[in-house]
Order: sequence, then structure tokens, then C-alpha cells
Amino acid sequence: MQGMNADPSHYLTALQGFEGRLRGLVGTLAGELAGQTRPNAAKIDVLCAQIDLLTREYLQFLPEMNRDRVGQETAAGSTEGVIDLRRQWGETTARLNHFRLEINTWPTVRSLVQEQRKPKRQPLYQPEVKLPKTTFAQLGASDDVFHWLHAILNPADQSDDARDHNCFPDIALSNFEFHQHMHAAYRLCLAQDRAEPVRFLDVGCGGGLKVLSALRYFPKAEGFDFDPAYVAAGQRLMQMSPDLDCTIFQQDALTFDRYQEYDVIYFYRPISDEPLLIEMERRIAEHARPGTVLIAPYVSFPDRHEDLACGHIDGAIYTVGITGKAARRLKIKAERVGQFIVRPDTTALQTVWSPVLEASRANGYDIPARYQKPSY
Repeated sequence: MQGMNADPSHYLTALQGFEGRLRGLVGTLAGELAGQTRPNAAKIDVLCAQIDLLTREYLQFLPEMNRDRVGQETAAGSTEGVIDLRRQWGETTARLNHFRLEINTWPTVRSLVQEQRKPKRQPLYQPEVKLPKTTFAQLGASDDVFHWLHAILNPADQSDDARDHNCFPDIALSNFEFHQHMHAAYRLCLAQDRAEPVRFLDVGCGGGLKVLSALRYFPKAEGFDFDPAYVAAGQRLMQMSPDLDCTIFQQDALTFDRYQEYDVIYFYRPISDEPLLIEMERRIAEHARPGTVLIAPYVSFPDRHEDLACGHIDGAIYTVGITGKAARRLKIKAERVGQFIVRPDTTALQTVWSPVLEASRANGYDIPARYQKPSY
């Protein structure tokens, strides 16, 4: 350091050097994490060690700057001189301290990176037998409340036209089971490294509550039903939250011609007649794009998915056109994806760590503090 004669611009130049070096390391680290379920652990260790060294160097640099600034104020000789010096140092001090605050969050970011260094496979479905009895009981109670809510939001009886068209009434899948399927599909989509926002479709959505639930996982959720009364109930629900990107519309699953527009398609046996149900399954499989994720949680679909050229990933999750070894490889990749259901980052503030955070969230990892519920 230059000692007491160094002016603020000297320290701003030094700060820019620290920032440039750190951003370079962070960019390289984010590149190692991006889209990787088996990253180069040795390279990550080297990058983390280099960032450790840089942060220590910066924290040692700050006291030297403060001693220089205080020394200049002591030598100023007058109140006016001190005020003038503080004015000169104001921007420099603020920027140096702001960068210190960013540096201080490195231990948290480092822990996040270490989770991804050698990610362990975690099953897409957690066996229910491994759930604690208390948790299982709480989930059952939550399911009961969800069924009440489902009935309240869609009190309409099934129409005669829908019944004559072999549609099932609006029978909701267990809320807990639905979220199991959604979480598995979400991790699978992350493993597919999709470039565009994922679009979800519920075929036979009834009152639309599952469409609303899907929005926690995917940025765009839509659903359709044949029954106009159910569609009206779903549209009323969506109008309660007009800012959410949800759409409910009337359509026939046997004639709908836009299945190729969606990335995740959920259908919980919306048709009661088995031959017509098979016709619907075939239409979805033929129209959907290769790689589309299908969620079909009912007993007869597992017997037919191979004839439809759909690979079984796990549970009720299937992929269009990805079968055999390719499906097994995709499952393994999805099991190495993190288990966070990542919340969108609504802040416009970017930090030096933003590239690493964005890469981590795309891998299903995040900082746990973002998900803590507030206490009052």
C-alpha cells in the first residue's frame, strides 16, 4: 500500500482488481456447475480454494485502507479538512464496505457449491414406509383438508353431456400423491436441461385446483375439461389470482390438437370407457413432442406405455419417445438433481455470486434460508 498519501482513487482501483478477479473465478465456477449432475470435483475444489484466498486477502486489505483514511483525517488539522476528506472518501468507503458484505456471504455460497461437488443420487419418489408416522398422519390430515377445499371450489354436479361422453366426474387425486408426482416431474425436467420455460397441462382438470398447484413447480400451467360447469368453476378460481399464469378452458381430450405445445402432461384417467381412454393415451403420445413428461397415476397405463413408445422413468412418470437405456440414464441424471423446488428470485439485485446461485438453482439446489417461514 502507498501509505497516508494514497487518495481514494487508489483504493477504488484496488477494489476493481478484487472484483474482476472474483467475478472471473465465480464465472468459471458457475460454468463448472451449469447443467452438470457429475461436475469436476477437483476443479471445483481448486476454484473454491482460490476464492478462499481472495476473500482473506480482501479482508486483510480493508484495515490497511481504514488506517490510511483515519491517518489522513488525523493529519487534516481542522474540522473543515476532516469534512472535506470524508466527502472525498464517501463513495470509496461505501463501495468497499458493500463488497465486504458480499464477501461475507461466501461461506454460505461455498456450502451450496459443496453440495453439488459430488451429488449423491436421491430417489425421485421417497418410499412411504420410510416416512415417520407423525409425518404420514399430518400428510393424511392435509389431504383431507384439500379434499374439502376441492369440493368447496367446485360444487357443480357432473353434466349429463359429460356423463354421456364417458367422462369421469371431478375426482381429485390425493394432494400428497400429486405433489410426489409433480416433484419427480420437476426434477426430471431439470435433468433434461430445457432451454424454454416448462408448460404444464392437466387433461380433465375439473375445478382446476391441480392446475393452480402445478404453478408452484412450473411457470406456466393450463388445464381443460369437457364439462362446462367444471370449466366455469376453474375459471372462477383463476380469476381470484389474476396475476398467476394459469388458464382453464373447455376441450375434448379425444380431439384436442395442441398436446405438442406442452412439456409436462398430467392425466388421471379422465375417461371412464377403457377403449376411449386408450384412444386418448395414443393421441397424447402421438402428438406430444419427444421428451415430453407424462404423469399417468392409474393402474392400467403401465401395461400400455411400451406400445406407445413411452419410457418409464419411475412411479407414474413417463417420457415420450425416450425408452430403454436412454430412459434409465435420464432417471439416474434426475436422481442427481437437487431436491429443492426452487422459488423464482424476484429481486432485481445482482451480486457477485449471482452466476453460481443461478447455476445451482437450475440444478435443483438453493440456499435453505430462502425457504424458512417467517416468525411473528
